[in-house]
Amino acid sequence: MNFTGGLLPRKVEDPARGNRRPVLSKGSSKILYSLPQDDILLAEFRPEVGVDGKKVFRIKNRPKIAVELQAFIFAYLETYQIPTHFFSQNGGELFVKRLNIIPVEVTVRNLASQSFVKRFKHFKAKQQLEFPIFEYILRDERGEFFVTETHLYAMQILTSDEFRTINRLASKINAVMKSFLERRGLTLVDISMQFGKYKGTIMLGDEISPENITAIDNATGEEISVASARDSREASRNYQFVYDHILPSVQRSAMSLKRKA
Repeated sequence: MNFTGGLLPRKVEDPARGNRRPVLSKGSSKILYSLPQDDILLAEFRPEVGVDGKKVFRIKNRPKIAVELQAFIFAYLETYQIPTHFFSQNGGELFVKRLNIIPVEVTVRNLASQSFVKRFKHFKAKQQLEFPIFEYILRDERGEFFVTETHLYAMQILTSDEFRTINRLASKINAVMKSFLERRGLTLVDISMQFGKYKGTIMLGDEISPENITAIDNATGEEISVASARDSREASRNYQFVYDHILPSVQRSAMSLKRKA
């Protein structure tokens, strides 16, 4: 499938270009900057990645790699009518829509990962699940907590219709990414997503990257995960491995030439 629309830079007014921009939020892995257009933000990826609130890895070349990956993956998902917060890419800059973030991470599991079997002894590592498992983690200032849909209703975080919309999108994203990675020699074990609202529409936010997917290299059977890496060196290797499979060097060169044209 060919697509270019999401990769072509759209005009974004930024009189602060080259100067200091106002910081909207600063996390462990990226910084969001405000722009004159209130509903558009500039995302700057940092070399560091925080994992489980405990570990911090420094990923080689992450700021550059992350921009290329997000622009490609979000544009790809949008060809399947999946709404995302992606606005445009301009060289090493990624512009995204300003979402009202829903503080719930949704994880869809297709196989049992090594970290998953530590919690559930019913499964063996790499076991194919009879039915995809959906998990929900609420994140707030006190930490991270597994919740059910009824928790979310009681706390008025989501309505039943909004919950169904998020589940439908998560299921579709999982299916699209599973098929996409399979064609590139990887089996999708699990994928984590975060959603938000933009002008009343629920859409995919944050990022889809080697940080929030677990995959198996079909050639070796090795589980590839940044989150479960032992150190920054292993995390960087796994990050680069997934990047090279999603965006092979030939495809990256073609995209670069297209943007210059």
